[in-house]
Amino acid sequence: MKCPICDKSSFVEWCKVESYSIIKCKKCGVGVTAPFPTKEQLIEFNKKTYDVEQRIKIYLSRQDYFEKRYKGYIKNIKTTKKGGKLLDIGCNIGLFMKVAQQAGFDVKGVELNADCALYGREKFHLDIDSNYLEDIAFPDETFDVITLFDVLEHIPNMNTFINEVKRILKNNGLIVLQSPNLNSLMSEITKGKWYWLGPPDHLYHFTPDAMTRFLRSHGFSIKEVKTWEPAEDFVNNLTTVFCPVNSMPGKVMRKLLKITLMTLIPIRLFQNMWWQKKKGGLIEIYALKANNK
Repeated sequence: MKCPICDKSSFVEWCKVESYSIIKCKKCGVGVTAPFPTKEQLIEFNKKTYDVEQRIKIYLSRQDYFEKRYKGYIKNIKTTKKGGKLLDIGCNIGLFMKVAQQAGFDVKGVELNADCALYGREKFHLDIDSNYLEDIAFPDETFDVITLFDVLEHIPNMNTFINEVKRILKNNGLIVLQSPNLNSLMSEITKGKWYWLGPPDHLYHFTPDAMTRFLRSHGFSIKEVKTWEPAEDFVNNLTTVFCPVNSMPGKVMRKLLKITLMTLIPIRLFQNMWWQKKKGGLIEIYALKANNK
């Protein structure tokens, strides 16, 4: 196979996860899930993984946390775009759309999970389409901002997809992407047990350099690249790997995590050190479409 970013055909196995391998391009560093699942396998996996009741439980049980996080995204977006039309692709039940709407944006969403899309329409009265982006056929240069939080790693043909995103984004429009970081400290420590590998659901596994290269190859200029991760996720991933549930250390650590935040303080103190080196578990990129006029 050829790399979808640099078109080279030189890969090395990075790790194995059950029946899948994560192979990494020697040239640009992007990871690819192998064997690559079929469309039918992806649809079936999506149904099992993204049950709407589970999504609702996760998001609404931590609604304050997610809204605070989403307000941070909006704050960053507003340094470039104060308002306008915003499309959230992979919007789930619509919590980010709701926050963006409250901040003054004219919002639309795309969510392939029809149950999640329906919930967002009925619960939050949001405009969410559950068709494939290419099938919706938005007019050229419709949106000022397009957000893709934890989306691109799921897209089989990401080059075709990003061209469609670019087509419907206005000149000088802003694209915001988030994706797990294959070069993160979390991934390096936990390897095949890293929470955010997720094959076959995650088809691609980006690094900051690979994501930057991909966007530039499609005519975007990079405004900001940063990495980060919630301290809780970092600690939970390490606890799962090194302190099994049935072990005494595992039981003690889980008890501490439930009753106190003290176990997170050392992590939070040092996170900025690896974030500055682009070793955070999540990549967050802000990029602009070149003005072709």
